[in-house]
Formats: sequence, structure tokens, C-alpha cells
Amino acid sequence: MRLHNKQLGFTLIEMIVSLAVFSIVITIAVGALLMLIANNKKVQNEQSVMTNLSFALDSMTREIRTGTDYYCVDSIPADAFDIDDWTGGDDCSTNGDIGIAFVEAGDSITAGDSRIAYFYDASEQKLYRKVGGDDSQSIVSSGIEILDADFFITGADRLTDGNTSQPSVTIRIEAQEVGGGEKTYFIQTAVTQRQLDI
Repeated sequence: MRLHNKQLGFTLIEMIVSLAVFSIVITIAVGALLMLIANNKKVQNEQSVMTNLSFALDSMTREIRTGTDYYCVDSIPADAFDIDDWTGGDDCSTNGDIGIAFVEAGDSITAGDSRIAYFYDASEQKLYRKVGGDDSQSIVSSGIEILDADFFITGADRLTDGNTSQPSVTIRIEAQEVGGGEKTYFIQTAVTQRQLDI
């Protein structure tokens, strides 16, 4: 009488093949997960740069739109300099300057009757806001480098001075993520003075 062994098991070869297939699948899955995490980080950094740029541009355009007496800023005002000394309007429609100064119209909470200046500092790679004789404050986060910024002003002279066009400002900004990000962002907007220029 012969006894048959009914207990069948895995052979060593079958075990090695199954481990190899499992290892390949896990390696591919982990690689895809790591790539997904890296791409997510890039997208978050890009979104952060765009959010910061949009915030800075929105802040400037709101105040510029309600301002008067637009004045081109062609040099960085020192913190001790009182920008209220700039008077009247000044065009810079052909060659953009590094900034703009204007008088805030209405009852401004932050500026009162002082001039507000927005300007680009190339050495710091930042956009700044200055009110009257106060110190300048950066309006962009530390995660952004502003590579270039230009302000073009047209129609700054009043109607009584012979100018028939409504004052407008075009702002162009070039920026990237700090540390030489992969992408350079270009953003531009145009703002027209809300108050009639008469």
C-alpha cells in the first residue's frame, strides 16, 4: 500500500518569482508616489508665487485707481525722504519708471492726505510701499523675487493744463520663486483713475 503525500507547497522557484513580481510592483508604485509628491510641491510653489503677485498687484491697483496726481518715480526714495514734496502729475508713457507716487483720494485710513509711492528696488528684488515721510514697507512675501517692474503713466496732467485723456497707469511685473525657480512669471495690468481729471 502506497501513501500519497497530499500536502503540496510552494517550491523555492515559485517563491523567488512571486517576490520579484511583488518587488517590481512596489518599486513602480513608490516611484509614482514620489513623483506625485514632487509635482505637488512644484504646483504649490507656483500657486504661492501667483497668489503673492496677485495680492501685491490688487493692493496697488485699488489705491492707484482712487488716487490723483500720478507722478513717475525714477529713483528709490530714501526712508528719510518725504514723498509729499513731489507735486503735480508727471507722465512716463514711453519709458516706464521704477515706481509711481500719487495722492490718495477720499478719506484714506492708511494715508490721509499724504502721497503714496509704490516702487521697485532692484537690489532687494522687492516692491515697496511708502506713505509720506514714513519708512518703506515691502508688499511682497519673502518667497518671491521681483526680477523687474515698470510703471507707465499717461494723461497725468490735468484737463485745465490742456490734457484731454483720463490718467491711466500700466504696471508690468516679472517675478520668480526665491532661489531661481524654474518658471518666470509675467503679470501686467492697467488702471484708470476713477475720479474725473478736471
